Amino acid sequence: MADSRFAPVRFVILAQARTGSNLLCGLLNSHPEVLCHHGLFNSEGIHYALDHRDGSFDFGSMTDRDRDPAGFLDRVWSTDLSCRAVGFKINRAEHAAASALVMSDAGVRKVLLRRRNRIKTYVSALIAERSRTWESYGSTAFHPPTERVSVDATALKEYAAMVAEYYSSVEQALSASGQDYFCIDYECLSSPAEIGRLLKFLDVSCAGPGLSRIALTAPGFKRNPADLRDIVTNFDQLSAELRGSGLEIDLSYRDLPALSVVHAEQVSGDSMNAA
Repeated sequence: MADSRFAPVRFVILAQARTGSNLLCGLLNSHPEVLCHHGLFNSEGIHYALDHRDGSFDFGSMTDRDRDPAGFLDRVWSTDLSCRAVGFKINRAEHAAASALVMSDAGVRKVLLRRRNRIKTYVSALIAERSRTWESYGSTAFHPPTERVSVDATALKEYAAMVAEYYSSVEQALSASGQDYFCIDYECLSSPAEIGRLLKFLDVSCAGPGLSRIALTAPGFKRNPADLRDIVTNFDQLSAELRGSGLEIDLSYRDLPALSVVHAEQVSGDSMNAA
């Protein structure tokens, strides 16, 4: 736990929706030195850390949050439960005022989460929108049936361009203001080395008692199959329409396997992935 003499590390996860941000929040929150909320500035609610959705946190109502996002953020940062690091996620196009505040605050460490497979990201978004299910926690025994969708190639390309522009704009803004940031891909969340580098960036331990490696536990289950053929009803047509484009490779890109636990690997200072 954090030494009360030191202010906690403040961090924010910046991501496009459906890139594994809830998974990353849950993994980090399972670390004994980290308090990681989910979408505190989500348009549909204030999503606290999973183990604190019992009413133990109350940073104010959504009306309070939207009227005074700076004051809301002050309450978030000051309620650290003696943890070494406290943070949350904020997705693209989510609460412009709060996004501007954290982006301009050089004291808030930025973690950029991407998903390499842009088609998987888009398909996941289509399924989530249709089912109105954005989080998948609990036992796999309650895993819902796989939903299948048809993908319009033009809409997919527009989506991929929009997401690329988002990440480019974030990186440009951070670089212009001289801020370091850490990039991690959804497909690498099972990598002990990548998780170790992330924990080092957040200034928290990679080793537990007796120098055992820290084990981070996933909060839920993988919802959609790894193979796009099992999800996309017009897969062959889409494959033909994407042939020769930059998106063609995503049709067969290796996805993150089902993840339950990842053990952080101790890393040296010169192996950091910060920009």
